Amino acid sequence: MPDAFADLLATITTLRAPGGCPWDRKQTLQDAARYLLDEAAELVEAALADDPRGVREELGDLLFMTCFCCEILSEREDVDMHAVAAAGNAKLIRRHPHVFGDAQASDTTESQQQWNAIKAQEKRERGEDPDTASVLKELPAATAPLHQAYRFQKDAAEVGFDWPDLAGVRAKLDEELAEMDEALASDDRAAIEHEIGDVLFAVVNIARRLHIQPDMAMRRVNNRFRDRFHLVEQEFSAPQRPLAQASLEEMEAAWRRAKLALADRED
Repeated sequence: MPDAFADLLATITTLRAPGGCPWDRKQTLQDAARYLLDEAAELVEAALADDPRGVREELGDLLFMTCFCCEILSEREDVDMHAVAAAGNAKLIRRHPHVFGDAQASDTTESQQQWNAIKAQEKRERGEDPDTASVLKELPAATAPLHQAYRFQKDAAEVGFDWPDLAGVRAKLDEELAEMDEALASDDRAAIEHEIGDVLFAVVNIARRLHIQPDMAMRRVNNRFRDRFHLVEQEFSAPQRPLAQASLEEMEAAWRRAKLALADRED
């Protein structure tokens, strides 16, 4: 495995070198970072599909893009993947004293508290004041909105800003749905958008309390819809029977058949 990793790094260096691939040589760090996000999304899709071969392929693509980003950075900074790996490994060991040191952590709450305390100390050593920073961690602009809501709610909950139980969160959703109905009745577009956002935020909060990642749940339902709708389209693929000319009742019946046909795969 070490030889394979060294071979990958050598290949990337060749691609970026004079006489290498024009496309690879043209890429900036910003370009490569964006492609890395794309590869990460494809890895998620393969994992959701429970496709081991696809996961393996996407892991390779993701590893390539990570090393590619580092290669571009190394052209202006004194850094390489070995230094990046060493720094990452040192950080993991430092932030897990309950595994690699004498500290104790009996559950995830205690281990997370230790992690946060060590992060705060690292900020102090860098001259930053963690006590003046918001408890809401800054997230990249590209962060999916559902995941951003999840993270904000999780951060706030860690300092006690949370409902005492799931019933309170569920009641909040009912309240937001009622307010959305009022906005719909007013036909005020700005108010409707506002209330729909509140409804989505409340649903994410329910997911968080149940330890469900809302963005993953959304990906799964999107995939289910896509697969079922493709089957519906197939039923109306003949030129003399186009989907656009089918009645809603016909499409609903086809949808039920598609749902039944895919039931085993979706379980």
